[in-house]
Amino acid sequence: MSRARTLPLAARSLAVSALTAALLLGCSARGAAPAAAPHVSSTAAMTPLPAGEASGTPAPPAAQASPTRSPQPSPGPLATGSPRAAIAPQPPSPLPPRTDRSGFVVALDPGHGGDESGAAANGVVERDSNLDLAMRVGEFLKTAGVQVYYTRTDGGRAPGIGGNGDTRSLTRNDLQARVTAANRAGADVFVSLHSNGAADTSLRGVEVYYESRRPFADQNYRLAQNLIDGALRGLANSGNPSVNRGIIDAACWRNFQGRCVGLFVLSPGGTTTGSGGSTGQVKEATNMPAALLETLFVSSPEDAALLRDDAVRTAVARGIAEGILRFLGVLA
Repeated sequence: MSRARTLPLAARSLAVSALTAALLLGCSARGAAPAAAPHVSSTAAMTPLPAGEASGTPAPPAAQASPTRSPQPSPGPLATGSPRAAIAPQPPSPLPPRTDRSGFVVALDPGHGGDESGAAANGVVERDSNLDLAMRVGEFLKTAGVQVYYTRTDGGRAPGIGGNGDTRSLTRNDLQARVTAANRAGADVFVSLHSNGAADTSLRGVEVYYESRRPFADQNYRLAQNLIDGALRGLANSGNPSVNRGIIDAACWRNFQGRCVGLFVLSPGGTTTGSGGSTGQVKEATNMPAALLETLFVSSPEDAALLRDDAVRTAVARGIAEGILRFLGVLA
């Protein structure tokens, strides 16, 4: 991967805030009944969304505060309707796992791309690091006989997305293009790969997001659990055990003006809200279980050193791939 310029702390924090907020801009189905999910938010530095950017369902009362989360152990298996996820019982997934592994298709989504570089600090640019990690994960999956679809294969945005214009619209179009392409590819799993960033350079570790407002909410959770377990196992196997920051429900990733805003690539379909509250674009959701993994903090000198280490990256990629294979039932 290419070397990245180390940003001063103040500039780095602003870059992480603006770029992360733009790339992970979420929405949910307009007019849908709100899920009683507790509010959770990334500890990465975020800036408030501009007026007219919020979309989705009214935020539950618990979403009014954004407490700092403490590291937590990996939760156990989730039963449908578990209070932990604050979801009602859901119908079975329309995508039951197949026994023939050659029939599986995994969509790997390297987060960010193009002018959306993501977090950048300590010699790591998330856009490039995410792509490199996705390619490594993909090679392990292919070796296991699973088909892999990449939502981008170079440093740019998703294929067909580019040019100048409103950054918010470009980003939404980019993210939608990734989801739509994964659906067209008939993927069984959608995994978005990222790294974290924060103003607090002492923050370290791995966390993963899932969505509870989907017909296959339990499968989203199981996928998230396998991903974080795999990434942490890979780090431990490389001799670098890390912090488990937990599995986070992105149903109310942010609360903006009383509305829940989820992560775009994980949230249900619906209609986004445009400038001034106008109707935005129609959002298509993934047709398969999905999760978003944040592997280490580029803002942490210690975590960034691990991200720059080729052997560590390979071990983490192997762990993530094994987590995906366990979710699919290919590995015990």
